[in-house]
Amino acid sequence: MKIQFIATVVGPLGPDVLQSLAKVSREQGAEWLSSKLIMQDGQFAAMMKVSIDDDKEAALRDNLAREFPTLGFVYAPVAAVEGPVQQIQVELDCNDRPGLTRDVNNVLANLGVSVSHFESHRVQVTSLGRTLFNASLSVALAPEMDIATLTSALEAVEPNARVHYREMAFAAHRV
Repeated sequence: MKIQFIATVVGPLGPDVLQSLAKVSREQGAEWLSSKLIMQDGQFAAMMKVSIDDDKEAALRDNLAREFPTLGFVYAPVAAVEGPVQQIQVELDCNDRPGLTRDVNNVLANLGVSVSHFESHRVQVTSLGRTLFNASLSVALAPEMDIATLTSALEAVEPNARVHYREMAFAAHRV
């Protein structure tokens, strides 16, 4: 019987480490259904949704730990999603200020929005004499939440904030 779990991997980003992880996974009969990767200053964190025969899971974990001793591995069950959700990509642009990221996160939490990706940047615009904030988010909205409510709440975080969105379609990624 096939099982699924989330594998989180962290550590130094060496040459071909991701390709090597994928190769070992394939050799053990695993398939990455989806993956997310973050890299910063020579380090990385990756999350993979893995599918494998239940009788091969222990061997996969053992082989990964043995082949990659400098990496940390954490495994978690796949959480069941209750009811249909709408996946959207959100872009937020506004003037920057202290506490803005915290306020955006509070709005999302108070609305019960599930965030799968949040990346923000601050850009100094010398000609305007201020710093601008841009956030790119991938979120899931429950059926009772509408995009207009989310947009209004995010635009209220900062005067002159602009929110753009588009619906997303996810495809499975195979290793």
